[in-house]
Amino acid sequence: MLYGRVAETDRIDHVLAEARDGRSGVLVLRGPAGIGKSALLEHAAGTAAALGMRTVRGVGIESETEMVFAALHLLLRSGLDRLDRLPAPQADALRGAFGLAPSREADRFLVGLGALTLLSELAGDGLLCLVDDAQWLDRSSADALLFAARRLEAEGVALILSARDGSHGFRPTGLPEIRLGGLGPETAAMLLGETAGTLAPHVRDRVLAESEGNPLALIELPAALTPDQRAGHVTPLAYHLGPLPLTGRMQEAFQTQIHALPETAQTLLLVAAAESTGDLTVILGAARRLGIRADAVEPGEQSGLIRVVDGELTFRHPLIRAAAYQGAPFTRRLAAHRALADALDGAVDGGRHDDARAWHLAAACTGPDEIVAAELDQAAERARRRSGHAATTAAYRRAAQLSPEPRDQVRRLISSAEAAMDAGQLLQGRALADRAALLTDDPHEHARLAGVRAAIEFEQGSPSVAHGILMTAAAPVSAADPTRAASMLLEAVRDAWFAGAPELARQGVDRVHALALPSGHHLQPVISAMTGLAALLAGDATRGLVPIHAALADARRSQPGTPGDRLIIASMAFMVGDDETSMDLGARLVDDCRAQGMIGWLPHALQNLATSQLYLGRFRDARASATEAVRIADDTGQHHRVDHLQGILAWLAAVHGDDRACAELTGRVRAHATDHGNVSSLAWAVWAEGLHALGQGRAQAALEQLAAGITGTVPHQLTTTLFVPDLVEAAVRCEQADRARAPLARFDEWATATRQPWARAVALRCRALSAVSEEETEAHYAEAVSVHLNGGRPFEEARTKLLFGEWLRRNRRKAEARVHLRQALDTFDRAGAVPWAARARAELRATGEATADMQAAGAAGLLTPQELQIVRLAAQGATNRDIGAQLFLSPRTVGYHLHKAFPKLGVAARTELARLDLGDRSS
Repeated sequence: MLYGRVAETDRIDHVLAEARDGRSGVLVLRGPAGIGKSALLEHAAGTAAALGMRTVRGVGIESETEMVFAALHLLLRSGLDRLDRLPAPQADALRGAFGLAPSREADRFLVGLGALTLLSELAGDGLLCLVDDAQWLDRSSADALLFAARRLEAEGVALILSARDGSHGFRPTGLPEIRLGGLGPETAAMLLGETAGTLAPHVRDRVLAESEGNPLALIELPAALTPDQRAGHVTPLAYHLGPLPLTGRMQEAFQTQIHALPETAQTLLLVAAAESTGDLTVILGAARRLGIRADAVEPGEQSGLIRVVDGELTFRHPLIRAAAYQGAPFTRRLAAHRALADALDGAVDGGRHDDARAWHLAAACTGPDEIVAAELDQAAERARRRSGHAATTAAYRRAAQLSPEPRDQVRRLISSAEAAMDAGQLLQGRALADRAALLTDDPHEHARLAGVRAAIEFEQGSPSVAHGILMTAAAPVSAADPTRAASMLLEAVRDAWFAGAPELARQGVDRVHALALPSGHHLQPVISAMTGLAALLAGDATRGLVPIHAALADARRSQPGTPGDRLIIASMAFMVGDDETSMDLGARLVDDCRAQGMIGWLPHALQNLATSQLYLGRFRDARASATEAVRIADDTGQHHRVDHLQGILAWLAAVHGDDRACAELTGRVRAHATDHGNVSSLAWAVWAEGLHALGQGRAQAALEQLAAGITGTVPHQLTTTLFVPDLVEAAVRCEQADRARAPLARFDEWATATRQPWARAVALRCRALSAVSEEETEAHYAEAVSVHLNGGRPFEEARTKLLFGEWLRRNRRKAEARVHLRQALDTFDRAGAVPWAARARAELRATGEATADMQAAGAAGLLTPQELQIVRLAAQGATNRDIGAQLFLSPRTVGYHLHKAFPKLGVAARTELARLDLGDRSS
């Protein structure tokens, strides 16, 4: 019976009932040790059994926190016979992670996607996943499980995790929680009376006071008392209930019970606590090496401290394991680890036993040992191939501690720091890099360390400081390794771009050219692109765009191979306003990231794709891409990427007229990007604020926001291309055209250098707005409309036609005005640009034309961004499994969204989707 947990059990029962009906749910139980989390998990298991649901279990074990994917393997092992039903990349990732096949390097979050799909396969009529002591999950398992948890939707999976208070590195941000407190006085007294038997009144009162309502303390503290203590005849009760924290007092109570066992049983419990997986064969094998027979298990079973079922030994509570291990003398712990290492020698289990053996050997070391360090090196490499970067970090770090030679210690510390970066453990990566830097004078090693330190600084600090780290470390290796130096310097130029620092960018480019790399070097397209970027940042559009055009021409002939190089080239297409090329490059890179499981690269690739979709007027697609990218970037710890993506979403909210979303998103970007000097992300937020004000008819507010961005808040080349057309319109409406004259001259120069028709058309629109004569105004507007016919940026074309229509209407040329206003209104309605559509509709009414309240936005306008993505893929013939693999959803969730979308679209089958207008071209 559970005392005092009615609200908690009701909530668990609701999650299970929902899962039984096909709706997934996640719940995290939080609280101190012994507060009743495990009891609630047992309640969930019993309820699930009554509902006919399948249950799978996992557990985090403190001594396994360095073992790659150990906890995830335990959770999913009963379903591994279904791996063949998963998409091949996901199945391969899980096999490699679990040591079931030769490992290959894969994005660790692809393992999480595979886990999500496998859980969906196991769900049937409902699946309960229980994970106890989640605070001790190994980092790779935690990352994968949380990645899956945030995507559970319509699989019929209930995932319930328990975690002890304190972070311990486990941060299930955004998941629903129940925080458990102590039982109330009356409930605590009822539980104590039910379980403790007879206690003297003052002893009973002391136990109630010291237990603080903790159920386990109410049960275990009395159990540790002697008969005389229970009767209150002796006073050393404080030894059991004294000044220790409650967890420590409970652990002491368990140690008292363990020390009452025969010495052989105590030793066997120590071995079991050190072994951690519960494998009885391994435990008994190690025990035999210490002279302990198998019958030593019985006293622990009889006392209720352990259970043995189906060849697996488990402790009744994690604190019993801790008591068995920590209560043993140091020398006996060393002996237990040596015995376990010997028992695992030669065992075959896909490398898992080899990893465990290496860690047991390390635990038995009392000083440097190169043989053990080398075994940990091999464990680190196995973990790296499984994408277990946190485990790689830990193995190299411990190997460094055991290294007799300083050069080996440095090498392993650097490898550990690099793995920490890959794992998103930025603070640990910085500490490891700093420690290694003190131990070496080798410039090549300092160059590797600089890559780690600069990447951490970029994510957590300042892009300008990251630039300086790379510039300093590149110099000493320039002669011996010019390719490495060039890569570092190009990264420094990128950092300068984000910082909005033209002088820093120029310094990086000058240093790259001084390396005199041979013609045809694979970095030449990137060098050309970054050379142009530095010139653009300095305000020289004509000189900047020439090498960027050249780099794009090279890329079209032979696309650069690495994701980083391809992202740079796609970004360069934005600089010249070539949205179609950027769209093509971005879409291909997104497809490759999905197909190859490069989830870490995907947020940046989706960001580029969303930006090109935005510029091409495909606002719903852009919102879907950016929203997906934010979720993944947040999961993978890419904080600057989140800023930039939220800036894009803020711009889309501004166009849509969503006041609340625009304000919330720009507020978030400003708060983070300003503190970290991330000027390019901040530019999007400022642009969104200005565009929103302009769309709402608040021209003066728009002018002040955009002008401040150009002159001070975000002084960046982006502002001379992004902001200026809106600044010009706002300034003219406020009769302050002089404030836009200099920015317009720079925009005009850039528009000419891009060679893009849409850019020239927008420049002509700006000239029309600021023209002083009616003849000049009309000529510029007419030419702008004509040039827009060559394609590009339909939203800008609609704005040009709106402004021209307004001007014609004011000049009493209503019939001519209607032509342009109708076309503008159609584009705004299809794009969901509500304020702009309202303005066009009002202008049409002013010409005497009655307009419908709202034109149909096409079938796409009826769907959420995620539904739109799914429906489009289904219309192309993709199966639910294919769609799920692309969008990182389970096949069941894909089916759920299609089920919701079909009635909105008025279709009954997938075959009918192909005939619908899904807005692929203009929305």
